[in-house]
Amino acid sequence: MRLNRNNLPGVLMLLLSALGIFFALLVSLAVFLGLGKLVFGDPSADFLPLVSVGALSALVAALNLPTMLLSIRSLRGLPTEIQHASLFKPAVMAIGLWVLIMLTGFLFSRSEEPHILLALFTVPAVAIPIWWLVEFSRRRLPRSTPRCEWGALTIALTVAPVLIMLVEAMLLILVGVAIFIALSTQPGVFEELAAFTHGLDFLQDGMESMEKLMVSLSRNPVIASALFLVVGLVAPFTEELFKPMGVWFLLNRPLKDHEGFSLGLISGGAFALLESAGLVSQISTEDWLSAVALRATTGLLHIGLSGLVGYGITHSWNLKQFERSLLYLLLATLLHGAWNSLALLNGFATTPLPAAPQGLMGGFTGVLTLGLMAVVFVWVIVLTLRIRRRLRQDLAAEKVGESALPNNL
Repeated sequence: MRLNRNNLPGVLMLLLSALGIFFALLVSLAVFLGLGKLVFGDPSADFLPLVSVGALSALVAALNLPTMLLSIRSLRGLPTEIQHASLFKPAVMAIGLWVLIMLTGFLFSRSEEPHILLALFTVPAVAIPIWWLVEFSRRRLPRSTPRCEWGALTIALTVAPVLIMLVEAMLLILVGVAIFIALSTQPGVFEELAAFTHGLDFLQDGMESMEKLMVSLSRNPVIASALFLVVGLVAPFTEELFKPMGVWFLLNRPLKDHEGFSLGLISGGAFALLESAGLVSQISTEDWLSAVALRATTGLLHIGLSGLVGYGITHSWNLKQFERSLLYLLLATLLHGAWNSLALLNGFATTPLPAAPQGLMGGFTGVLTLGLMAVVFVWVIVLTLRIRRRLRQDLAAEKVGESALPNNL
């Protein structure tokens, strides 16, 4: 029996969502089995990372389930319709729960012993503000179909992160080879690096030792240039290109401008969820509250920039001006790269090296970079709100035109 071409997207989404559920549950099961051995073997161990990863995997599996069910309904020829015109009110109600989670998590983070509830709170503490930001950014705009929204979310949770990691890994290897070739012409560089790393204890100090190593490496012009190239250009361009993959796949549907914007926001929220939950799970319990609050803030960057790219490629596609989509992509890359580069500079300015006093210049650089990061942050907010306002104006103009059309017949 030949497969109907109209059913092919449904079959692919069914397969993708099923694989996403399977691997997410597999990771969650493996993590919690390893957690059991850790708790019985060493009850004083910090199990925040393991529990957070397990909870995140379970959430990913749950978020893939609607796509699988909708794909089955579609293949059976059953209709799928939006049940709620807006999800902004439920997201606002969830913020109340988020405040309670943050207050309770703060109390647990002050305790001397690690608390399992703190680890369980990490994923909802990160996910709820991301959901609110997505719904706030697209409020009063019509929603797309359930299959498009959940399908874009599934793609952003499964395919997009894998492609981003693979592409970035390949580009990092190329940059690493170029750095090695360039440094091989500078005598004594490798010996100096080996002498410095000899005094660092990566197992004990963790991220602190890594930060000191990065600061030391940045003193070499070749390494510093390559580092800012990766952080300010390679990584942002790769992420902004692949984050809204669901929009790219649906362009021939065709998508309306507001759908491209909305699906881009959803894709950016999915990426922010994976990145933020992964990063927060690696920090110490004492820094839990500040880390969650910071990631809730920076999550807006991924959401807003993906919304910008989603709108840009859809709008350009509908106008048949395909080259304009590259301009939106480059603008998102520029803002994302500026944020990353400024954050890196701020880290260099505030990370002390042994026998390296922090003077006025370091403090001034830290304040300046934070100020410029705030400018980038505000710019992303302004762009997001302007796109939403323009889409609402366009939709209002379409309604006026449609209502006036019968009078002209």
